[in-house]
Amino acid sequence: IHDMRVSVKRLRESMRLFRKLLPTKRRQRIFPEVELLNDTLGEVRERDVLALDAEEFAHELVDDGGLLSAATGAWKLERDEAFAHLLKVWSRMTGEGFFDALEEVARRTGKRGRKANRLPVDRFAYDAIRRGMERVDTRLHPALEGDDPALLHRLRIGIKRLRYAMEPFRGFLPGLAEPYKIVSDAQELLGLTHDLDVLRERLAHHLDAVAPDRRGAAEASLGLLDRRRGERYTQSRQVITVFAEPDFTRSLLDAID
Repeated sequence: IHDMRVSVKRLRESMRLFRKLLPTKRRQRIFPEVELLNDTLGEVRERDVLALDAEEFAHELVDDGGLLSAATGAWKLERDEAFAHLLKVWSRMTGEGFFDALEEVARRTGKRGRKANRLPVDRFAYDAIRRGMERVDTRLHPALEGDDPALLHRLRIGIKRLRYAMEPFRGFLPGLAEPYKIVSDAQELLGLTHDLDVLRERLAHHLDAVAPDRRGAAEASLGLLDRRRGERYTQSRQVITVFAEPDFTRSLLDAID
């Protein structure tokens, strides 16, 4: 599920990145299907991540008051439902010729003679990566001003899209190697931070299922999770400050100039 979702995300981001090159009507028909597949995979993957994070967190606990067992039982049922829905979506898409439609988009794109399709690749890369960096920059400073999970998550999405904008061009722009690693590491750490936010929110949702006499242990477990989140926020802030440094933007654009 994880590998497939990564692949679908790359497909989605490639279609976004090269959208000006693709035949408009065909792109508009197939892109919502790619979005649906990504979201459906996400519903399954989120439950997998919750279960994995909860299992790792359980090793730090002496007594959680039964909070994790109350939550993981519900996540298992949700995961089964989400997976059944994924199979239906996938069966419909493949039955309707999803891959054939993708190949036709690629074939027709190769035959287009529009100005955008004739751009030198380095020029296209420069414009795409610059736009990605500008998106990160607008989201960076609000995220650095506090520890709002929503702002940090929004920044993570911006950094992830910058990473995907860089990926197609790494093979012939070797100067991207170092800034790409910085971007990739930042996305990974922000993702781990976001996972703890989601785990905290979902565990708190199941607090009512804990017996009243065990509520104190359950709340103490959430307190420990809050401390772990705080540590990860600190790590994340240390990593993302590099994006505010002029040298980083300069090195990134120099790599493709």
